[in-house]
Amino acid sequence: MGYRPDIDGLRSVAVLSVVIFHAFPTVLPSGFIGVDIFFVISGFLISTIILDNLDRGRFSLLDFYSRRVRRIFPALAIVLAATAIFGWFALLPEEYKELGKHIAGGAGFVSNLVLWSESGYFDSAAEVKPLLHLWSLGIEEQFYIVWPAILWAAFRFRLPKLPVILLFAALSFIVNFVSVHSDPVATFYSPFTRIWELLIGAALAQAMIDGRDARPSFFGATANWLNSSKLTALAGAVLIGVALARLSPASTFPGWRALVPTVGAALLILSAPTNWFNAKLLAFRPMVWVGLISFPLYLWHWPLLAFARVIEGETPSLAIRSAAVAASFALAAATFLLIERNIRRKWKSRAVTMTLAWIVGTVGVAGYSIYLSNGAPERAGVVNDAKILEQLEGTTWKYTVNDICKASYPATFRNFCYQNREGSPTMILLGDSYANALVAGLVTNPATKGEVILSYSSCDPSDSTDNPEIRPQCEAQNKIISETPSIRYAIIETKWPRFDSAGRLVDLFTGTAAYDTPWAPRYRDGLDRRISLLESKGIKVFVFGPKPEIDYEPKYCFARPFKEPAKDCQLPEAGVQEQQRELSAVLSDVLAKHPNVTLFDPNQLLCMDGLCSLKSPDGLPMLRDKVHYSQYGSALAIDRFVKQAQGEGFFN
Repeated sequence: MGYRPDIDGLRSVAVLSVVIFHAFPTVLPSGFIGVDIFFVISGFLISTIILDNLDRGRFSLLDFYSRRVRRIFPALAIVLAATAIFGWFALLPEEYKELGKHIAGGAGFVSNLVLWSESGYFDSAAEVKPLLHLWSLGIEEQFYIVWPAILWAAFRFRLPKLPVILLFAALSFIVNFVSVHSDPVATFYSPFTRIWELLIGAALAQAMIDGRDARPSFFGATANWLNSSKLTALAGAVLIGVALARLSPASTFPGWRALVPTVGAALLILSAPTNWFNAKLLAFRPMVWVGLISFPLYLWHWPLLAFARVIEGETPSLAIRSAAVAASFALAAATFLLIERNIRRKWKSRAVTMTLAWIVGTVGVAGYSIYLSNGAPERAGVVNDAKILEQLEGTTWKYTVNDICKASYPATFRNFCYQNREGSPTMILLGDSYANALVAGLVTNPATKGEVILSYSSCDPSDSTDNPEIRPQCEAQNKIISETPSIRYAIIETKWPRFDSAGRLVDLFTGTAAYDTPWAPRYRDGLDRRISLLESKGIKVFVFGPKPEIDYEPKYCFARPFKEPAKDCQLPEAGVQEQQRELSAVLSDVLAKHPNVTLFDPNQLLCMDGLCSLKSPDGLPMLRDKVHYSQYGSALAIDRFVKQAQGEGFFN
């Protein structure tokens, strides 16, 4: 197959879709399908090379991987090194630590597996991961580790190649189709559920090779017919257009929907390069140029946008995002003209290949070293703020799980299993991550650190959920309560719900109702039953009421590299009281039935003179992230709580 400029034009469609989606998501909310188009193009081009060389008896794994190194490593090494260097100056330790792990994952082509392992309750926002986009490169390279060997085996044992390709594609698609609803994260990141997209390109390559035979197979003849038809390109363009018009981040994806852009891309590749659509539109010189720089453009654009998001603390302005896109084009062009093109045309020696592999390996080791050093907190740009930064733990929680708890309780816990010392617990924390955040203060306060404190599982304290994942956690907590007579105290703290005037459950910040029917009565009755269970066991119950909450990370309330504080971590007390009004009524109804329950109101700690502040009086963050107490904030809250409890005769 000779050079086809229309395929570079199709590359430009793919990369521009992704760039527009990332920079201006409201303009093209379906632009993420560009990655799927890339998969088909890659599967077609690389499989064509392998199959052609196998047919001619000159295939070499060493040559194949040398070509991959010269194609992938130059731009990748530059981008990884650049993110590491810029991150040194721009990121806080926790952010830089995560970046180091992603640099190592990118250099080892396992970014998809790293991101898959991070997904879940403790994951940080995707928008602030500068190397998030390398998940697709990981899937590609994992595929190319095994695919040449499979094709070689098919030739060696004279197996029909196209059926072999279609068999693997079908198996991958079936797994993707079945698991996209039950485990969407795994389906998105797993190579087993995405390689069918590359295999569409591989099947296309084999069908077109079959079509060259003097007596082509059925598939080869079909490929020839579609190649000559003027409707093939039109059909492919329509399918990609439909995907761009109809899909959105809310769509279940990949699943069957990924067939629309991938089949569309395959039809455009299958169409003859002389077809009007291919020759006049895809092979249009500006389109071809963008296609030529598509790989470095893909690599550069997301780190620039993500770093802008990190520094700004919110979605960057249109001007900043536009500047980031312009800079990514400039960097991509420079990478292509100065590095990539020279390596392809001039620097083809084995020494160059080995040097590139060594550079990428060195950058990967450097990234892993950053991870092991906890984000290099000794850097001059952040060391002066160490006292603040050590409170902004983000997703690295110190008191979530330990061996003492795991040895004593079932392994079915969700997220939390922590006990501060050996022995039968005397205090249990009931709720979710909000309750777990109190552990830091309880285990250090002189009045409570002598208690055997247990934080186990995650369960709405009202026990009113229908979530099949949460129900067993609530049952496990109730079993512990019923079977542990040593428990004297229970602290209830949770992500308290917000209700509207009709009693409907609504989002804390947007006010959007989750259900049309009232939820407040069900929540009230469930909390009443839970407290009744505790009191029937002779357990003293403390309820931590709701605290003010912000919808941004508290780290943006403090100066950071390149940026003065973007936020102030303050809220009008009247607004906080309005948010909590309906919930306060529910809690009042429940506590009226249980006069021996102590309510601790954190607003007394955080609000003063009409203003609620999530900075402590000495300027430290009271929260570790948007909603959870920092260790320092936990200590202050528990100190105030203990004084109230001691006034009632407890913990003296």
